[in-house]
Amino acid sequence: MTVAQYRNLMWDLAVIFAWLCPLVLAMGYYARRRFRTLLKAPLTEEVEHQTHAWEHRVHRWTVLGLLIPEASIICFIAWLVLSHLTSGAP
Repeated sequence: MTVAQYRNLMWDLAVIFAWLCPLVLAMGYYARRRFRTLLKAPLTEEVEHQTHAWEHRVHRWTVLGLLIPEASIICFIAWLVLSHLTSGAP
């Protein structure tokens, strides 16, 4: 691949990650809300199992909610660097 192809790839990834950010944040909000609802429910074996599962989902979506915006920013910075390299500017 040439530098221009990498530049285009970085731009595409930055845009895709930027569009995924609101989706990931919404899923994290839903998981956290569902987990808190389950904590208020009367304790049964099924509720205990669901609470444990949703607790892991909250952690997973929180981590993704922190990583995806960072990946978008890193791809954007890489795009800027590669754009500077392909323009031939000193």
